[in-house]
Amino acid sequence: MLRFLEARTSSIEGFELVPQDCLQLVLRHVPGTRSPLSGEHKWNVLMEATTSDVGTDIVAELEALLGAALQQGIIADAVLAANEAQAEAFWKLREAISEAERAEGQTLAHDISVPVADMPRFIVEAAAAVEKAFPGVLATGFGHLGDGNIHFHVRAGSHAAPDWYEREGDKITRMVDDLVTAATGSISAEHGIGQLKLREFERLAPPGRIHALKAIKHALDPLGIMNPGKLVP
Repeated sequence: MLRFLEARTSSIEGFELVPQDCLQLVLRHVPGTRSPLSGEHKWNVLMEATTSDVGTDIVAELEALLGAALQQGIIADAVLAANEAQAEAFWKLREAISEAERAEGQTLAHDISVPVADMPRFIVEAAAAVEKAFPGVLATGFGHLGDGNIHFHVRAGSHAAPDWYEREGDKITRMVDDLVTAATGSISAEHGIGQLKLREFERLAPPGRIHALKAIKHALDPLGIMNPGKLVP
């Protein structure tokens, strides 16, 4: 659907992947939410379109594009927000996913990116690999697919326990990071390395890259007084 739209319009500003299991969590835990589509679909997408051309009927354009996608079997169902309130309700379904996951239980969050063309395969295969390696956990990917950046989360599922993060957290994260690296992606997409990912960054980044980063840091901060120990390993 993303490729279909990219080839036909420049109006799409947001393209957010919402798997059915994530949507169900939101509907279960976040009051005032309801599914905008009839029936259940394994994969859902929240799209937002905009235009600066006052002469463009963006609604008519979207209706035509969605109609064509339906005819070609690219999508199974679609609905357009009728007003601002309904649009906000649609966005709440996406933005409340993390909140719903916390209400459901323990979750390991990974902010990763891989090439856009490889993202569908990565989400399916990486989730299956993690669930096979740790039977009972639930893995899924959601978020802004259009720029190759998703949130790949692993929920504890039947492994839920007070010590789950300590017992399996590092092992799961290491596996996810290895899968991302093998797919020529990045273990940190929009949120940066920070402090939590320093060890993984040092383990996976090419030595030349680490050396270059340290050289730049030293050139700008020779005394090491700016965020010491937080920018590079």
